Amino acid sequence: MINFSIAVLALIILVCIGIPVAYSMGISSVFYILLVDPQYLEVLPNRSITGVNNFLLLAIPFFILAAEIMGKSGLTSKLFNFARLFVGRFQGGLAFVNIVASTIFGSVSGSAIADVSGLGVIEIQAMTEEGYDKDFSVALSAGSSLQSPLIPPSTTVMVYAGVMGVSAGALLMGGLGPGLMIALTQIIYILCIRKKRNFPRDNKVYTKEEIKHILTDGLLTMMLPVIIIGGILGGYVTATEAAALAVVYALFLGFVYYRTMTWKSLQECLWNACKTVGNLMLIVAFANAFSWVAAIEKVPDAIAAILMSISSNKYVLLMVVNIFYVFVGMIMDTGAAIILFAPIIGPVLTMVGVNPVHLGIVTVMNLTIGLLTPPVGLVLFTAVNVSKRPFGAVVKAFIPFIIISYAALIVVTFFPEIVTWLPKVCGFAIAAV
Repeated sequence: MINFSIAVLALIILVCIGIPVAYSMGISSVFYILLVDPQYLEVLPNRSITGVNNFLLLAIPFFILAAEIMGKSGLTSKLFNFARLFVGRFQGGLAFVNIVASTIFGSVSGSAIADVSGLGVIEIQAMTEEGYDKDFSVALSAGSSLQSPLIPPSTTVMVYAGVMGVSAGALLMGGLGPGLMIALTQIIYILCIRKKRNFPRDNKVYTKEEIKHILTDGLLTMMLPVIIIGGILGGYVTATEAAALAVVYALFLGFVYYRTMTWKSLQECLWNACKTVGNLMLIVAFANAFSWVAAIEKVPDAIAAILMSISSNKYVLLMVVNIFYVFVGMIMDTGAAIILFAPIIGPVLTMVGVNPVHLGIVTVMNLTIGLLTPPVGLVLFTAVNVSKRPFGAVVKAFIPFIIISYAALIVVTFFPEIVTWLPKVCGFAIAAV
């Protein structure tokens, strides 16, 4: 255990000095093996390959590529205009538009980073032009992106399904309720503060022709999640096949219908998707290797013993796990955290009666909120970069959105039906809670 503690310390130091998480885990694994037995080095590539050799993970490149194509086709602005048409006229209208547009975009991209870096730029610019405080605009744009990893399709949920062997369809449907709950808490927050902060109304006036085009564009864009979710629920396609169909539909919109895509922009989409997928798969591979190192040292058994010594009540253990994931989410990539800790924590909580689908969504919610928190919050740093605002000012504006997100998490933790009701309705086999 001393050697493993040294490896963990090495991992923390490497992450803190700026080494990418994937490489930090790989280097730490090699360091541990050299300390224990260099002959184990031949196991490292095998464990890494095993980590990415999962059919469910094939859906992730397609989902990421579909989101890239939608962004290059200019569909993010069409989604924003679609939401603006319906909710922009109220006081604080553009704040509501921000939340609604990000929720819809989440059903297209499944990525909080894609939301902030793509749609977030449009949202921040529109809100600041209407007189909103820029730091608030940045914080809201980042906070509203938290729906994306929960609302299907979700690359994070697919990673969890692949690692834990839980039904991908059940997890995808289970995330919809919590994703909408986060959006609802943000809307309630805006309703509570809009008069005090004197939020403006959106004064944009539309002609009948503009309304027609906005509605058409919005409905065409929203067909993408319909294809994905409808195909999976209808049993016509697997999650991976639905992701491939999403790419085909996005290409149709970009090249045939709107004609905003070119071969050059497609090359850019492919390159960006390759970089994102490559980074994610490296994390999956090296995290699997590091988890093997933990298994050698029987760390899972030690953690299980600690959890069971605290309590046998599933809700007490869920709150302990929530607190643990809060700190993990602050310092570790979401995918890496799932691969390292979900196989350890999952069996223990399932044993005391926690539904596997409920636990999966609670885990994803925890780590997704961690994307907003320093020191490694990727959404936080992406928002700071795209807005060109001081880090300290933006972090201060983030605090209310972090608080209400954790409030939503607590509700989902104690009311598992928020997660399990839709998978049950859709016909997925859900274990009793």
